[in-house]
Amino acid sequence: DPTPLLREQVNLTHPTCVFVGCSRPSRNCDADHIIGYDQGGPTCSCNLAPLCRHHHRLKTHGGWTYQRTAARTFRWTSPLGHVYVNDLTHPRHT
Repeated sequence: DPTPLLREQVNLTHPTCVFVGCSRPSRNCDADHIIGYDQGGPTCSCNLAPLCRHHHRLKTHGGWTYQRTAARTFRWTSPLGHVYVNDLTHPRHT
């Protein structure tokens, strides 16, 4: 588990769930290891991202995967191989 300070750093860096199109506030999200802890992924800000419970379950049990390709850019791959990029450095305004 991340320390409270590390969790706060993740929340400030990523104010919402990092799944494409999700706007759930990161304070209501799980701090997810991008590379699983059980696969040698460290518990550090470079390997943690907020995922709401729904998108965390899609990653854990639904066949979705993601990678961090830049500090605030994530590349998601669906179970069918479709790729979606969430670039949080250029948020879309609705």
